[in-house]
Amino acid sequence: MRYLKWKLSHDVWGTYPVEAIGALGGRAEPSGCLDDNGYRIAYLYEDADISQLDPVWDTTEVTEAEALTFAQLIDPDIEVLSNGKLDNPAHQPIMPT
Repeated sequence: MRYLKWKLSHDVWGTYPVEAIGALGGRAEPSGCLDDNGYRIAYLYEDADISQLDPVWDTTEVTEAEALTFAQLIDPDIEVLSNGKLDNPAHQPIMPT
């Protein structure tokens, strides 16, 4: 699993570069891990050159450990599940994607 961290466009919930990544040949899915600064962790399934994305998204690739640290600041009980996704196995998803 590859992880991305991106900023929501104009700080609006639900705005993200999924379609733009798709246009580059990749496939991304946002996680429910969203911080108060408008940054979200996402999963990258197919490779894409994210350097081609509009800088408004402030998109970077992060390691699993960095993604987990980010998520645990939101919910300390979040774990990396066997499928590579971040979630708190004792609760419902922290936010719908």
